[in-house]
Amino acid sequence: MIKNRVDIKDFILKIEDDFPVNQWKIGTIHLWPYLRIKLFFYLINTLEQKEVRAKAIKSKSAIEQLKSTFRKIRAIYRYFKWMRTLPKKDFIFVGADAHRVDYKNARFNRFFDTLIERNEIEKSSVYFEYGYDSKKQHNKDLILSFSEALKGYLLLKKNRPYSQKVTLNQYNSFLHYLKEDKLFEKFVKVYSQENVLKWANKEFYPRVLFFNKVLKVIKPKKVLILCYYLEDIFALTTAANQLKIDTIEMQHGPQSDVHLAYSNWISLPETGYDMIPKHYWCWDVGSENVIREWSKKNSDYSVKVIGNPWIEYWKAKEVNYKHKNYILYSLQPNPLTIIQLFPESVLSFIKNNPYKWFVRLHPRQLNEIDKIKSFLASKGVLDLVNLDDATSDPLPLLLSKATLHVTHFSGTIIEASFFDVYTVLLNEIGVFSFQSIISSQKAVYLNPDDIDFEQKLYTIIQKNNNLPKNTTLISSQENLFEL
Repeated sequence: MIKNRVDIKDFILKIEDDFPVNQWKIGTIHLWPYLRIKLFFYLINTLEQKEVRAKAIKSKSAIEQLKSTFRKIRAIYRYFKWMRTLPKKDFIFVGADAHRVDYKNARFNRFFDTLIERNEIEKSSVYFEYGYDSKKQHNKDLILSFSEALKGYLLLKKNRPYSQKVTLNQYNSFLHYLKEDKLFEKFVKVYSQENVLKWANKEFYPRVLFFNKVLKVIKPKKVLILCYYLEDIFALTTAANQLKIDTIEMQHGPQSDVHLAYSNWISLPETGYDMIPKHYWCWDVGSENVIREWSKKNSDYSVKVIGNPWIEYWKAKEVNYKHKNYILYSLQPNPLTIIQLFPESVLSFIKNNPYKWFVRLHPRQLNEIDKIKSFLASKGVLDLVNLDDATSDPLPLLLSKATLHVTHFSGTIIEASFFDVYTVLLNEIGVFSFQSIISSQKAVYLNPDDIDFEQKLYTIIQKNNNLPKNTTLISSQENLFEL
């Protein structure tokens, strides 16, 4: 029975042993990375969060259909216009507004803007921004939003037949194996052989062709990515790898042994997987070791520690913060509910102890801030916590003056460790994900349901209060962008 993320990892690795996953291809492109990561997140979402209701599909009125037709024509026009304006650049940075923070009166990419600024490569760089399009981005002149151009290209090529052969040897046997457990009922329907064939031919491969055209115009030497395992970015990564352009995944969160987008690619073929990046830039040695464990077997792949650019950026600054000596609590969105984020024992501790609590929302929780405030008010603790400064001020600044860091299993534990700020984990998932930090005595797991939870937390705070913070820079000294 699958109960936790270790079980998920073991289950998926067993599939790789039992089925010819590297024979599932479109042309020469292996499809297993896509299916593996979809299965991985399906299991996490099924086991750890409640079902998300599908949105109802409404029929369109005649006016809405006319508007839709106009938008399609506009998208095709903008595709041609967009292609004509593409510049030649050495570096493409791929990210989203979720990777940005409010800084310098703009939306600042905390990973890439810092690297671009430090290495003075503004003139040779361009951004590919996906997802929500803000109007306030820092380095806005460098940004190319590709979504509408891609939409136009896909509409233009909608009925074009593709000659790429899709091979799915024993895929139905794999589905039959999953059907033996009701847990996989929805996965089997969504990723049926028919649907995978359709996705590969109609969705994925046309996107690869789009990015192939785009990359041939821009002619980059490196494509740097924040989160490669999204539909469009799978295709971009594939196209770049096929064109022998360096593909680099910049760490943006936990890369633990149980995160199967980054760990345990033990079935990696000799030719590699086109869908995953070839190079990995990590924050810390623990993350590096997870990737090195499998990448060392194939010389086409590499991993290195370059530090966390955002943390290093702030460590190098002489900045005073208006607050100090508080407990920083880093929240995270689904699969955790608000009730799970605030167990009764934590609420009781906030009420009955004199410590200031700074409660920091994850970027994907910003639209829930009123709901969270209402919940905390109903529990009588809203006036005892600071949500606004904790959420809007830069994380490195907050960590520099924090007494203690608390989270369920957020990747902020890694960033806290860079400042020697001790972390209390409230969820067992954190134990599986951050074993190296726990073993280095920079974090501990406390079960909020334990009867002596509050006393243990109090003892940890007393032990760590006013300890000196680490200000040593660990960023890579090599020129990461040398051509």
